Amino acid sequence: MKIQCLNQNLRNAVLISERSSSKNQTLPILNSLFLGVEKDKIKIRSTNLETAVELQLSGKINESGSIVVPVKILGLFLSNLSDEQVTLESQKNNLLIKTKTTNTVIRGFAPEDFPIFPKIEPQEKIILPAPELKNGIASCAVAISPNDTKPELNSMFFKIFKNTIKMAATDSFRLAEKIITSKNISCEKMVSFLVPQKAVLEILKITDKDENVELGINKNQLVLGAQNIKFISRLTDGTFPDYEQIMPKNFKTTALVNKTEVVSSLKLASVFVGKLNDISLVFSKDKNNIYISSTPSDVGEYSANVSASIQGEDISAKFNLRYILEGIAQIDQEYISFSLNGADLPMLIKGKNDNSYLYIVMPMRGV
Repeated sequence: MKIQCLNQNLRNAVLISERSSSKNQTLPILNSLFLGVEKDKIKIRSTNLETAVELQLSGKINESGSIVVPVKILGLFLSNLSDEQVTLESQKNNLLIKTKTTNTVIRGFAPEDFPIFPKIEPQEKIILPAPELKNGIASCAVAISPNDTKPELNSMFFKIFKNTIKMAATDSFRLAEKIITSKNISCEKMVSFLVPQKAVLEILKITDKDENVELGINKNQLVLGAQNIKFISRLTDGTFPDYEQIMPKNFKTTALVNKTEVVSSLKLASVFVGKLNDISLVFSKDKNNIYISSTPSDVGEYSANVSASIQGEDISAKFNLRYILEGIAQIDQEYISFSLNGADLPMLIKGKNDNSYLYIVMPMRGV
């Protein structure tokens, strides 16, 4: 193999592939990437046996061939290389890297020892705009549980039918749901699946904003394809909670508030919250405001009134401040609404007259 390409393009591809490589000490081949020429295209691959990525790289091909090299070593070297153009050449199990000023050899492995890149035969394919996919994933990812002891909560739920994609995530303390409806989405039959958190976050990073992506799904795997990249992940084996059956349909109290004003007050309160990160919210219909206060802590205490249009009963409840702020941050509207049924029941946060994104947070009891 002998190829020439721009260092920046190669470096970016290596950085992406490094995230899908393994830190496995017993299988060093998984700490590496495959670099080779196939069908007149330069390809880079990596896998940790749970996810895999394949990238196509533009460049000049002089000779065909392939090699496997440690991804971290290659990435570190390229990131410190100032030359714009690099020449890569494989000689047995060594990778020779040449520039105008440097000559480098990186010890590698035989390409036949690298795991075979999985070939997926999707049972269902869906094409959709990348910006809508990225927005939907980002708005729900905040609610994925970081604890992998319950894999179904350490994943994002997808339900695709007709021209609609429904995404949801929960850590049992809050839940986020995003619904995308578009004529550009086409799915012949309803499919639902769970994507692990690590794969969800990687999809966010690699998906370009200005292109369409294709999702392919079979029983055990998801493949995301774009112009120059293919990403494969195993699907989580489990059942997502049937949250739609328990989601409140009616509320005793609803408050409409300016997003900027309430976020400003909540951020000020964050300076004074205690170890539990709890704040009190009092919804007052007569005063037409939300009274926000932090529990007195070692550094002091805080309280503020935020003007709001309130309908229904007066309610006072305590919530995790970070959970509320993370939910509000996903709503791109001037006004947001808080809906409640009582101090010990969940609160719904959404944009004004917008049901495409729902964020539910549980109150803090016994605090």
